[in-house]
Amino acid sequence: MSQPASQRPKRVLLALFAIAVVAVLAFAGWRLMADDDPAKPLATGTDSTTTTATPSAPTTKPTTTKPTSTGACEGPDTQFNIEGVKQDSLLPDCGTTPVTLDEQKDDGLGLACGGSYPVILYKTTTTDAKTSICGKDASGESFRFVTKPDGGDVIDLPGSYEPQLDAFVAKQGDTKYAVQGYDGTLLITKDGSTTRQKSSDWISLDNEPDYD
Repeated sequence: MSQPASQRPKRVLLALFAIAVVAVLAFAGWRLMADDDPAKPLATGTDSTTTTATPSAPTTKPTTTKPTSTGACEGPDTQFNIEGVKQDSLLPDCGTTPVTLDEQKDDGLGLACGGSYPVILYKTTTTDAKTSICGKDASGESFRFVTKPDGGDVIDLPGSYEPQLDAFVAKQGDTKYAVQGYDGTLLITKDGSTTRQKSSDWISLDNEPDYD
């Protein structure tokens, strides 16, 4: 049975409308797929505000390395205990070696101390001698007085401290030796006559300066 003629235009319009909807949906889907395509290059642009980093100017402040007091011996350029910390002993002069216990028993102490008196409490260099005060420990309660005249042998003697003179003293027969703690001067008294040897370089364990 045939449809009435009046209904045909309506069906044609509905069909066209459906085709248009499908076409729009298909186009929208194609655009979405195209945007998600990883092969599609990203849009780029030129940023007119891009600036070039300027390298910082080199610093003109000098780098200083603080010298240290570590080492096996003390030479002309050694700055001892510049950190101001408590030390266990002064360093021996370069060229001298602390003695062992056996060497101490056989020949006595040297200017680098050692043996049973390993702590150097005080050192002084005078016009005609070098002298070291060697302690059992850093307290200075028990020490030896070790001095070596220029061209002579080392003299190792038991020592004592005279507070009224601020001096380390020792005796050998009728000869008395004394080192003034405040300036390193060596006094040698014999037969009632005293000679004074002014110090050119001295240092104490508490790091007093070797100048007036």
